[in-house]
Amino acid sequence: MNRGRHCTCVATLLAGILILFFSLPAAATERSPVTDAYLQQINSLFRQNNVPLGYAAFDEYNRVILKGEYADEQEVDRAFSLAQTVVGVRWVSPVTPENIRVKEWERRIGSLFSRARVVQQSGSPDTPPGPVRSRYAVVVGVGQFMEQGITPLQFAVRDAESFYRFLADAGKTSFPRENIIYLTNQQATKANIQNAFNRIKSLAREDDLVVFYMSSHGAPPDKNGAVNLVTYDTEVRPRERVWHTSLNEQMLRDFTEGVRAKRQVMILDTCFSNGAYRQVPGFLPPGGKSLGSDDREGYGISQGQGRRVLGSKDIVLEDSPRPRQTANAKNLNMDDGWGKVMVGASTGGQQSWESDQLRQSIFTYYFVDGLKKNNGSVRSAFYYAQPKVSERVRTEKDAEQSPQIMATTSNWDMRLARPR
Repeated sequence: MNRGRHCTCVATLLAGILILFFSLPAAATERSPVTDAYLQQINSLFRQNNVPLGYAAFDEYNRVILKGEYADEQEVDRAFSLAQTVVGVRWVSPVTPENIRVKEWERRIGSLFSRARVVQQSGSPDTPPGPVRSRYAVVVGVGQFMEQGITPLQFAVRDAESFYRFLADAGKTSFPRENIIYLTNQQATKANIQNAFNRIKSLAREDDLVVFYMSSHGAPPDKNGAVNLVTYDTEVRPRERVWHTSLNEQMLRDFTEGVRAKRQVMILDTCFSNGAYRQVPGFLPPGGKSLGSDDREGYGISQGQGRRVLGSKDIVLEDSPRPRQTANAKNLNMDDGWGKVMVGASTGGQQSWESDQLRQSIFTYYFVDGLKKNNGSVRSAFYYAQPKVSERVRTEKDAEQSPQIMATTSNWDMRLARPR
């Protein structure tokens, strides 16, 4: 087979797969303010910043899309970042260029197949586990950052402490303190979080329950449309380093796929907002926001990102609670609930707010309160918190925030407290 022709087919196939993952942003249905002058400015920046063969063009929705050839992923990230500094994150289409160097495509496909083999070795993903054996957790809160330009969060550490205290309450939960890795501020580096993931992966077995909670800023949506989680040592200079030095989507997916436990709960109280980076020179477009956006522009975890992190094409999205099961239901005590669950504090186009009155993130405050009131039921806590968060944000911030939940099974309710 002709190697060049084969590589072109592989690149085209993978690009098509990636495009299927991406959902259109709200900007796709709005009139675009991007003009030819903005494209010329972006392409001029490409030439000035060593992106010799890549260029910016309009997509079918008049957003900016990257075209041309790129040496590697780092060059794509540089180009994507430069485009965002001109028109803002809202108007740059999250599509990886099709003409990226072929070796990069081949390496990525190889890693996808490698991860698939690892998952298969852990047993059939469709088989429910036995009763919960052990419980493990990684709890992270980052309110102070090594980069002085990143705006501190007042209550992120308080959020993490609140969640940690709930899990560590020996009288109510079954999480031994030695099974909880608790990282805040200077301890919450990318390397330390990765080490925590590795430790849990080495300990957890198929019948165990694993929980990951994090409260921090989010990075700007990357070329895949993903919002990375900002760690204490995340860098912002040059701008694309924010994606390379934060907790990215691939790290989260490697964790969910590498953990053998068939009960996993991931709670992410994070979002990208322009206000987090206003003190970083050149990080935001002129005016400090995307063209045509207001000052409250924000981006949370999208459904597409949830699918990729959970490693499932089909996920369960519930907008309202289902009726409670009858007394004859097998999982009445929720010990039989299983699957992978991702809880996001807001939807893809919203901020996640802190409250001066509650002195916490609004979502974490009500979610932990819901856990306490519902004997640790993840499902009940979420549906307790969801309307309260929305109402509080409207009243206190005059904004919208709608927590979301995604799961890989319909029987996803799990208990984070000791059964009564």
